[in-house]
Amino acid sequence: MEKLEKIKVIFLDMDGVLVYPSSQKRFDHLRDEDELKEVYKTLEEKFGIDYSQYDKYDFGASYWDIDKEAVAEIQRIIDATNAKIVVSSDWRTVRPPMMMKDLLTIHGLGEYVVDIIPSNAGYRDDPYDFEYHIDYKIFLNISDKLSEYSGRSLEILEYLAINQEIVENFVIIDDLDVPFNAPILKDNFVQTFPIIKEEDSIKAIEILNGTPNKLLTDNILPKRENWH
Repeated sequence: MEKLEKIKVIFLDMDGVLVYPSSQKRFDHLRDEDELKEVYKTLEEKFGIDYSQYDKYDFGASYWDIDKEAVAEIQRIIDATNAKIVVSSDWRTVRPPMMMKDLLTIHGLGEYVVDIIPSNAGYRDDPYDFEYHIDYKIFLNISDKLSEYSGRSLEILEYLAINQEIVENFVIIDDLDVPFNAPILKDNFVQTFPIIKEEDSIKAIEILNGTPNKLLTDNILPKRENWH
């Protein structure tokens, strides 16, 4: 049997991490159709991607509102840990994985995007139904604070359960208190405000290069045969 390659994972939020919460720069540019066409042309020549295929507001949010210094901090983490990106932001609920990869390619991060976390609404074409998702009750041994409405913490636990054979370690970078209803995630969490800063990336590097969370080492996550 072929041995699976282990990866370190950055669960990456967008707003409040790469984008200032109040940033609306895109609207200063999207009104100018000529400027937009020129940007599309330049990017297609550079990356071979036709960004005009995407909603212009989605494109504009990535192109004009993602902060370059914040991008540099994510790159710092990747360079020090060889981690991959799994998008955990609400952006992924209406933007499929390839689109997220393309949008982050603009800023040099697209090559590191390997997936998005399961969503209880939006892109995956399925509402939160237990035919697709793992029944949240399976995770109650991990945290009795969870319910089917637990949002991102439950979605990340689900992703880890599905991919437990390949995830070596992980860090959650988010402006929201993701571990609120799953305290076991706290030691792998970096909370940002108003966006990611150098001290946040240093903490993330320490987490990813440190001892893996016991979720990954102590046989805590549910096995596939017990998901439903």
